[in-house]
Amino acid sequence: MNWMMKHGMKVARVIAGVAIILIGMGLGFIPGIPGFPLVFAGLAILAVDFVWARRLKKRLQDETKKVVDKVRNTIGSK
Repeated sequence: MNWMMKHGMKVARVIAGVAIILIGMGLGFIPGIPGFPLVFAGLAILAVDFVWARRLKKRLQDETKKVVDKVRNTIGSK
């Protein structure tokens, strides 16, 4: 029974993570609605079980931080 519960939870996490990523990507095509936070949330859910998702999430965090810092420095210098 524990095996079934453990794997059932993993399947549920994978389905939820993929669904949230797809919804976020779909929202990306609607003007004015940012889908990036949902994509990031989906990756965070998948990162529990998959190393590739953990690495991609970390890379997105790093790149986002670089962009935010660059924008802040540009705005601050004016």
